[in-house]
Amino acid sequence: MENKRPELNLENQPVISVVTELHSYFRDLQSFYKIAHGEVISQLEESNEENKIQELKAKLTEINQKIDLFHILNNAISIADTVLHTETMIDEFRSK
Repeated sequence: MENKRPELNLENQPVISVVTELHSYFRDLQSFYKIAHGEVISQLEESNEENKIQELKAKLTEINQKIDLFHILNNAISIADTVLHTETMIDEFRSK
């Protein structure tokens, strides 16, 4: 199975839809990097070359940072998504 990076397409969508799409996108990116993390761990376990091990450890550090950042973004947009789907906010944006 190929671990393909998610893409985001937001052409002329309402605010609520954009936030919902971003929520899914950040969650998908977090999953993408978690899969990449597992792949790098597997490579680390198989490698015996010190240069390759150091390269993989650096890559793992970068991936872990991205996982953490997308986790924060996912949590933040989850709050926005929840608030925007309240009756009050739906009515607010429906009238625009």
